[in-house]
Order: sequence, then C-alpha cells, then structure tokens
Amino acid sequence: MSIEFRRVQLTGGATYVVSLPKEWARSVGLKPGHQVALIPQADSSLLIVPRGEVKGGWSLEAVVEVSQSMDPEVAVRNFISYYLTGHETIRVRFQQGTSKHRAMLKETIRRKLMGVEIIEESADEMLTQCLIGYSELPVKRALSRMSIIASSMHRDASTAYANCDHGLASEVVARDDEVDRFYFFIVRQLKMAVQNRSLSEEIGLGNPRDCLGYRLVAKSIERVADHAARIAYMALSLDTKLGSEALDDALKVSEQAGQVYSESMKALESLDVNAAHQCISKAAEVVEAGRKAVEKLVKLNLDVKSIVSLSLVLDSLRRVAEYGADIAEVTINLATPTRR
Repeated sequence: MSIEFRRVQLTGGATYVVSLPKEWARSVGLKPGHQVALIPQADSSLLIVPRGEVKGGWSLEAVVEVSQSMDPEVAVRNFISYYLTGHETIRVRFQQGTSKHRAMLKETIRRKLMGVEIIEESADEMLTQCLIGYSELPVKRALSRMSIIASSMHRDASTAYANCDHGLASEVVARDDEVDRFYFFIVRQLKMAVQNRSLSEEIGLGNPRDCLGYRLVAKSIERVADHAARIAYMALSLDTKLGSEALDDALKVSEQAGQVYSESMKALESLDVNAAHQCISKAAEVVEAGRKAVEKLVKLNLDVKSIVSLSLVLDSLRRVAEYGADIAEVTINLATPTRR
C-alpha cells in the first residue's frame, strides 16, 4: 500500500477525527462497529491495531516432522526455530526409528528452553507448550539475570583455571545451559515484538527500535558465557596447577576484562553514555594487556601444552573485554535520540 495523507477534522468541538484507508481496513477484516487499539509510540507516531490482534501471537499450532533419516540436531534446530518465532504450542511427530531424536529433543527442552513443557506424549507424537508469559519476565529483567550468571561464570572459570579446580570448572560448564535458556527466551520475546509492535511495551521496551539493540546485547552476554565455559574446559584439561609466574598476567587480564563487562552492563542499565565510552577505552587497554601477556609467555620456561593452554585462555579473556565494548556501543546507540 502506498502512503496516503488524510486531513484531520474536528467534530463536536473537542474530538479529532481521521478516516482509515478502505483498502487497509478490508485487508485486516475491519467492519463498521469493530474496535481498534490506538497505541502511542515513543517516536511520536500512533499505532493502530485491530483489537483482536493487540496481544495476538501465533494462533496456529506448529508441527515438526521427524524422520529416521534426519540428523537429530536438525530436528532440534527446527523445534527451536518455532520456539523463537513465538509459537505457543509445538507438536512433534516421530516416525519409526527416531528414539534418539526424541531423547535429544527432550533433553534440549529441559536444559535450554525456558517455560516449555511437554503436556502430551504418545508413541509417535509429543505436544509442547510455552507456559511463561512476556509480562512475567520482561526483556530487561531477563537480561539482568542472564548477565549475573555470565559474570559469575567468568569469575569462577578464572578461579578454576588458576587453582586447577576440576569441580568448579564442571559447575561453570553446566551453568552455560542456564545462560542459553535466557538467551533463547529473550530472542523469542524480541522477535515477537518485531512482528507485533504492541508487544514492545509489554516486554519492557518503550520503542520497537530497541529490539535490535537488546538482541545484540543478549548475543554478547551469551558469547561471554561461552568463553567462560571455554576457560573452564581448559581448566579441566590441566593435570597440575601452573606456576604463579605464568598465571599472574592472565589473572590480571581476567579481572580487567570482567570489570569492562560488568561496567558495560551498568552503563546499559542506566543508559550512561559517558560510562559506555569509558568501557570502550578500557576494553582497548585489556586487549593490549592480553597481547603483551601472550608475548611474555614465549619467554617463560613452560612446556608447549601450557603455552597453548594459556594462550587460548588469554584469547577468551580478550573476547570478553571486546563483548563488553560491544555492549557499551549498543548503550550509546540506545541513548541517542531518534530523528523526529
């Protein structure tokens, strides 16, 4: 439909009236006597939504077909794609010889998908439903919880590596699933908000343009957790504790990277542009400190395995700082006023 300009009229001395395009009204099923919702937007526009679609999601049930020849991971990815696009119910149909697929799918639902419950199950079908609503866990609150877990993973992964603590390292690896649960749930909310602008305020965002920014933040937090898990895996591969001389620089870089990440999240929460700029500058300093630490490793009397291990850890720490800088950049963008 092309853009139409309509004159605003005054009726009754107090009411402003503008007519709706007939083609649009017909396309959405509006008839005389129907109601529409008028939702003010942060950009000074007015969103007009047919009443029945104000909180509408996917009314149709999604169906995932699983065959014996299908890779189990493909079945899992297909299921997650329907979850992310906002379907409330997803029915999975299993052909013969797909017990492995069923087991992997159920394990993924349990570990990685928030609010999804199996409400019916038979020999050849499984019906799931997402029982958690958007208002119960808005995007910003979910991001905060996700960030706290990722921050603790980063801290504990460095401790586990320094102390060769396999028990703590295993706990860090397990916590990565919890971060993934929040990540998928947040992406689900943001995708629904893009498809239905009236959901933006319900999930805690005043402006639909913020959806892209918070999507990037969620991905950065998820990657911070991934690198914490990577460091934890490196701790699990250690046979003995490394010497303090080899660890000192890495621990300093870890502390600095963790500070950049934590401060970037604080800047995001308050939309503090000055703090965000400081985080970006500090991230560059962490990257340089990490580079010097890697150069210093070569001069130490270490075996090849230890050098490789520490190099990989320092690389992950560098990435944590860079993801903090990415979050800070998003903060600056979100705090910048939109063009009127």
